[in-house]
Amino acid sequence: MRLQLSRRDPHGLALHPLWREAEARLLDRLSYVRIDPKSRFDHGIAQFGQAVHHPRASLDMIWSVGLLAYLSNLRTTLDYWVSALRPGGLLMFATLGPDSFRTLALALGDSAQERHVPGYPDMHDIGDALVALKINNPVMDAEWLSLSYSTPESALTDIRSLGGNPLSDRPQGLRARSWRARVLEAIESLQVDGKISIPVELVFGHGWAGPAQTPEGEISQDQVQTIRWVGKTPKNLSSDI
Repeated sequence: MRLQLSRRDPHGLALHPLWREAEARLLDRLSYVRIDPKSRFDHGIAQFGQAVHHPRASLDMIWSVGLLAYLSNLRTTLDYWVSALRPGGLLMFATLGPDSFRTLALALGDSAQERHVPGYPDMHDIGDALVALKINNPVMDAEWLSLSYSTPESALTDIRSLGGNPLSDRPQGLRARSWRARVLEAIESLQVDGKISIPVELVFGHGWAGPAQTPEGEISQDQVQTIRWVGKTPKNLSSDI
């Protein structure tokens, strides 16, 4: 996934209309929160694959739009965020939910989302993980929007620009022209009244860091609930932070 994103420019990807809309909706949620952070870390798509380090309990706020959608091991990053927040610090993020690109997966015969279209964790499982990490009063909610296109070709180009396929069981190597034709046919099957609409589920979460209890690097496997994916868990070739 790191290689696929590097080919697409993570900085440019962060400016995709989908993620700009996600950020606007997350900002709307922030408007209801009372906080004046002295130290804030924006950990977004543009930082994908970059090494980051903050001392334990050093940040008042962590803000992340889109990054979690490209990670195979969300727990690694959630652990890091929680350890870097001061007690009472605010975590806010936006990612994709399991309904994202579901209609495309079904059109391609990939109902389990194991090969062609990746699935995404359910917001309830992310919320359970935050609770286990002692995030106080985590709030998880979802909104649905549609990506609309005039042609199958424009849809395919845009979907590919959003990032590659991180699934470990995805077909390897170059695909034949017949595969591209099949994908375009699947996308075209979603067309209604001359418009192609592909639903996407945006998941939003926020919560407040509780008192620091676990020394850095000593979070046990039992403390964090498993974050379940639709289909098989994708695998990156590198660290997720």
